[in-house]
Amino acid sequence: MKTILITGATDGIGLECARQLALQRHELVLHGRNEDKARHARGRILQIAPQAVIHTCHADFADLAAVARMAEELNARLSRLDVLLNNAGVYMGEHGLSHNGFEMTLAVNHLAHFLLTQLLLPLLKKSVAPRVVTVSSVAHMSGRIDFDNLNSERHFDAYNAYANSKLANALFAAELARREPWLSSNSLHPGVIDTKLLHSGFDMQGAPLKQGAQTPVYLASAAEVQGVTGKYFDNCTVTSPAASVNNVRLTQQLWQWSEAAIARGLNPV
Repeated sequence: MKTILITGATDGIGLECARQLALQRHELVLHGRNEDKARHARGRILQIAPQAVIHTCHADFADLAAVARMAEELNARLSRLDVLLNNAGVYMGEHGLSHNGFEMTLAVNHLAHFLLTQLLLPLLKKSVAPRVVTVSSVAHMSGRIDFDNLNSERHFDAYNAYANSKLANALFAAELARREPWLSSNSLHPGVIDTKLLHSGFDMQGAPLKQGAQTPVYLASAAEVQGVTGKYFDNCTVTSPAASVNNVRLTQQLWQWSEAAIARGLNPV
């Protein structure tokens, strides 16, 4: 059985992934924005899987220092990490800045996961077949990486900011696969799923959560995708992402921009 960390595990797709993976008897680490939310999620999972081994961790993903502290704690607590499921996400209807001064959508959806993944590489290296699964979205097809406005310096549009962050997720997963060939790194579209994010951002209903968890659970646990890396999945099937995801120069540029952004965020002048 695998040890699996799920970010954004307190509701929506993340909580449903936790439910399904607990029933498969994997050992789970549930991340929440705060300790109460994480503990509540743990209690809900234990109601349906009483024998499950479930840990919790917490960090506000709008605060890079909190993400770093959580990673440090996990490196100390866990003997290994087999799967990192980067699932947490937000859709911001209005422009707002994170604790570190970044546009909130980009900060939570991309930069926090970029940092967390980097800091958990030592734990992932202790696994025989480590996997990083990053939840993107079909919205990434509409995204554009404009380095002059990536942090909404010039203008902000809620949907564009979300689409851009989801494109950043797919680019990150592709570049991680190239940089770290010892692990499996893939991104995915979970479907148009009935979540709080869908309601608040798009004012519409979606498919059941069970369907939304299907592809991330598959990539986290299925034997047939062990060793598969650098791919984009939809409905548990490899499919073609936006053309820009295959642009190696762009993935490398975003990686470098993200490293510099995190350095600025954690060590402001």
